[in-house]
Amino acid sequence: MDHLARLHLDRRSFVAAGLGAIGAAATARLWAQSSPAVRRSELVIRNPRPLGAEAPLEALAEWQTPNDLFFVRSHFGPPAALPARWTLTMDGEVARQTAMDLTELRRLPAVTVPVTLECAGNGRGLMALPNTSGVQWQRGAVSNATWTGTRLSNVLERAGIRPTAAHFWMEAADSGGPRVPKFLRSIPREVAMRDALLVWEMNGEPIPLLHGGPLRLLVPGWYGMASTKWLTHVHARPTASDNNFMAKGYRYGDGSPVERMVVKSLIATPLDGSRIPIGPVRVAGVAWSGNGRIRQVDVSIDRGQTWRPAHLTGREEATAWRTWEADLPIERIGRYTLRARATDQSGAVQPDVAATNSGGYGNNSIQEVRFDVVA
Repeated sequence: MDHLARLHLDRRSFVAAGLGAIGAAATARLWAQSSPAVRRSELVIRNPRPLGAEAPLEALAEWQTPNDLFFVRSHFGPPAALPARWTLTMDGEVARQTAMDLTELRRLPAVTVPVTLECAGNGRGLMALPNTSGVQWQRGAVSNATWTGTRLSNVLERAGIRPTAAHFWMEAADSGGPRVPKFLRSIPREVAMRDALLVWEMNGEPIPLLHGGPLRLLVPGWYGMASTKWLTHVHARPTASDNNFMAKGYRYGDGSPVERMVVKSLIATPLDGSRIPIGPVRVAGVAWSGNGRIRQVDVSIDRGQTWRPAHLTGREEATAWRTWEADLPIERIGRYTLRARATDQSGAVQPDVAATNSGGYGNNSIQEVRFDVVA
């Protein structure tokens, strides 16, 4: 049983919990962006301020995660105030400093792309560590949405990036206060020009403030810290960011940077502790990797002694997770332990137990779900 209680919040009280003293004008704009609630949110609150909240596992059985059930994470929380006119500025190693507002950005060639985002610390609370800082995430700091925007390359080309622009530093509107370093990460040129997106819609709606609206960066395949929320500036530089959250933070035990998501699967149904009538048992979940498509998912009900393939279902997208399911013929009552194991197109296989590191990053250990089959 989690030491933190699950909080059942409707849309307005959930957002209010995360915003704190954001101000009436910004809050009104946020409500205007949100569609009427059709369900009661059941996000799992892991950190109250700044808000860190997991998607409930049962919501992750679907290919697309609703906006109000999408996990929430930021280092400082949303900006305390929003300008009436949001502007993105490109400067540094460019031929001309360029500023564009949302109306101008929307005139650029648009793309709609499904992208799975996962917090690099997802599963930190399940990793065997003597001590670690950071939100003690369980399994739900991952979600999938369909995003609309334009490619970052379209904007950079307008600014005339120079050959010396090898890295792009992303600056946002959020802040931890005057004594706290800004969260200022960078991405390399090839990723910025090939993969990165500037987005303003999430699942067909303006991006809610808690998820980075009105404008955020998306870096498909990378852990969520690379996808800067509330983006205001892109600085073209010859070197990678020397910011604390880049040069020192987000590092594995060997010192290598935390970047692409590792191959992983999640069991969304049945939930741990379920009681299921004897007969065929439907199991289902999702699997993803930062290194391309999922090739297969295997399941086991004997603690990994034997495995059988699951069926990959739904849409197959290079930037989004893949849903899977399997029907297990169970003919005896008793307790069973279900495991799922993903393999991606590179051949990488999800491990029984992920390598530990002091930051608790990249925990892709195989999940176990215990359920009882009853008469």
